[in-house]
Amino acid sequence: MTPRISGFPQTISQSAMNKPRALILSLVVILVHFSPISAVAQDALKLSGSIFSDYAYLISSPDEDREGENGFGFRRVYLTADYVISEAFSGRVRFEGADNSTTAQGKPAPFVKDLYVKWNDALGDGHSITFGLSSPPLWGPAEKQWGYRSLEKTIQDRTKIASSRDMGITFKGPLTSDGRVSYAAMVGNNSSGKAESDKFKRAYAQLEFKANDQIGLTLGGDYYQFDGGSSFSVNSFVGYTAADYKLGVESYLSPKSYDDEAEDDTRIGVSLFGQYQVSDTKRLIARYDFFTRDDMGAESDQNWAVLGLAFSPEDGIEIIPNVIYSKNDYDEDATINARVTITASF
Repeated sequence: MTPRISGFPQTISQSAMNKPRALILSLVVILVHFSPISAVAQDALKLSGSIFSDYAYLISSPDEDREGENGFGFRRVYLTADYVISEAFSGRVRFEGADNSTTAQGKPAPFVKDLYVKWNDALGDGHSITFGLSSPPLWGPAEKQWGYRSLEKTIQDRTKIASSRDMGITFKGPLTSDGRVSYAAMVGNNSSGKAESDKFKRAYAQLEFKANDQIGLTLGGDYYQFDGGSSFSVNSFVGYTAADYKLGVESYLSPKSYDDEAEDDTRIGVSLFGQYQVSDTKRLIARYDFFTRDDMGAESDQNWAVLGLAFSPEDGIEIIPNVIYSKNDYDEDATINARVTITASF
């Protein structure tokens, strides 16, 4: 799982290149056509965005020829439009671009990340229904506690237990009057943002508990079938928030069964992370992940860690010198990647 260094773009076909442009143009026309030009419309439409950009230098690699590779690049660019239709209905359109998804000319190829409509209080006070392309209820609370998606995805996302988006319908709401216990459930295509290609669906469920303002935890899981087998996973997260630091522990177990195999392909992951507020403008960040996979008898382990110090010269801007360490048991040497990451939100 060697990190990608900027400057080695992938390519896609000309027809694939044109699709995101046509979709963006169509959505802009729709928003302009149906949005009344008034102060009310301006209040209803909120535009925001964020950028994750790096300078990276590959210090060490199992492939010695790659050592010394370096470059500037951006890993993520988001442009988001949140729209309030009424008290009952709202929606979101978000586009994403990255330096590992490019056109035939090597330029960024944006794609739709989120596209949904949310019906607030559809099943009673606080119980909502969301339809469209959105985040499954898997690692949202853990990602919020981690707080540094700009450095890396949370462990379930990083090790590809599931996609960060699915097309389907989601139900959310409180289970107690004080809101300390809540649920989320989704049925989706299990095809990320792509068109459905088979008859199978994926079911997700999650319970979230807030013991108090400092401690929160989640329990969840998902299940899906595919031609020749099935898969399920269970996951948990515990987070603790204090005045000047945050801690989190995330874990999962994910076996995949094949009809013609006696053994399962089982994945297990554990992530420990935290951040400490050194001063008003500085924050120390650390995380360690352990991942193991028994691929029907062929075991492999990975130790992964990141250490960084975030500087915030003003709201919405962070400069984060950081180092990522990754060691697979089947590689003789570790991968060590030094970066300076800059994030901007607006």
